[in-house]
Amino acid sequence: MGEHRMRNAIDPRWFQIGTLASLLVWGTFGLAFEVRLENALVMLATAQLVQWFGSRRVGIPWDPKSALISSLSLCLLLRTNSVVVAAAVAAFAIGSKFLLRIRGKHVLNPTNGALVVAIVCAPLCGEAA
Repeated sequence: MGEHRMRNAIDPRWFQIGTLASLLVWGTFGLAFEVRLENALVMLATAQLVQWFGSRRVGIPWDPKSALISSLSLCLLLRTNSVVVAAAVAAFAIGSKFLLRIRGKHVLNPTNGALVVAIVCAPLCGEAA
């Protein structure tokens, strides 16, 4: 009976996606978060593209949920005036899941790792950290 219940359970990542997306919309339009639409779209698209490519590369089915969680988090946390930097941070976040692995699992939280790299590299890109 427990196995049957698990098969019909909703993936909890959908709740996380709903929460992050709601916060992004509310924060942007209700609380005036300074989220640039073009950066958000580029991060969302880049994350999905890298997830798709990485999934194919390692031979696993493409699943958009993890990349969506990471990219929505980046939309909430990353502030940059550069679309290129936004794309690079999103690509690093998702790419790190496929490159930095131990025993088949990614080592670090992709969003946090990408944000740390962005902060460290910000002066090199002419960005404020």
